Amino acid sequence: MIKYISAFLLFVALTFTSSAQQVYQLSQYLQNLYVLNSATAGLHDYTEVNLSYRKQWVGINNSPTTYYVSVNTPIGKRIEINPESSSVRISSPTAYNSVTRKSYHAVGGYLAQDAYGPYAMLIGSLSYTFHLPLRKDLSISFSPSVGYRNISFDQSKAKVEFSGDPTYDAYLGTRTSTAQMDINAAFWLYHPKFFVGYSSAQLVQDRLKFNDQITLEDLKTHHNLIAGYNYKMTRNLTLTPSVLLRYVNQAPFAFDLNFRLDYQNLYWAGLSYRNSNSLVAMVGLYLSNTLRFGYAFDLGLTSIQTRNAGSHEVMIGLNLVNKEKAIF
Repeated sequence: MIKYISAFLLFVALTFTSSAQQVYQLSQYLQNLYVLNSATAGLHDYTEVNLSYRKQWVGINNSPTTYYVSVNTPIGKRIEINPESSSVRISSPTAYNSVTRKSYHAVGGYLAQDAYGPYAMLIGSLSYTFHLPLRKDLSISFSPSVGYRNISFDQSKAKVEFSGDPTYDAYLGTRTSTAQMDINAAFWLYHPKFFVGYSSAQLVQDRLKFNDQITLEDLKTHHNLIAGYNYKMTRNLTLTPSVLLRYVNQAPFAFDLNFRLDYQNLYWAGLSYRNSNSLVAMVGLYLSNTLRFGYAFDLGLTSIQTRNAGSHEVMIGLNLVNKEKAIF
């Protein structure tokens, strides 16, 4: 009986871990909004490429590790500028009056791997975005996306107290990977002074399972609502407070409260409070008109997370074919 109980508890623990990590957690989403909301694709006049590495709960074996690469680019002209004002930076449309906003399109995609314990999740997504101006300084964008998710089990990273347990053997005797397609939607309302956006994840609420007897997890739809305001403190300093609300059925309501301070579009620093588990400190800089760098450190607040060295996240961004004025 003890063998059966231990195997059952192991299976429940692994399944719980998998369910908790259905959508990987990131801290620097304000530096790459596309990974949070695909409707932000094409907001800038360049092809945006971002690469990130995140190690969660350093010091705990097999703790969550996430990698991703994302790309998005506009298709068509976002605005038309009077030649007399063409020297004004395109990313500051409120600085001149001779601008006509146009509807345009954008495409994007990302590939991510999220590993936690004996499980590894491979996620891919492709999106299309349509931007529609509502008035001179206000636009809205909508983005449908299609995704692919594959989750696999690595027996070498799972240890059991008793070998030969029939429940665990049955678990290993099935195929050790499963996959599912997904469809999602997002929208983004933006103005030079504020933004509001909604995005979903896992609208297709199916089950990831190895066979008809063993269900790995029930996928749940994740809802994200974000809003922020750009406050010009001085000529060189801009403060952006924002809040991210996250809701998943049958899970506690969660939110992130963020503050980001930008200096001359060259350096930035930020603080974030995540009510579910941590405080986050972030810094970053623009190394050139093409290259960006960001780093985030998460300090855990729960009993589990305070027994580790925190979480670290590094991001490198590339602005390719940049039509916006150089920042130097």
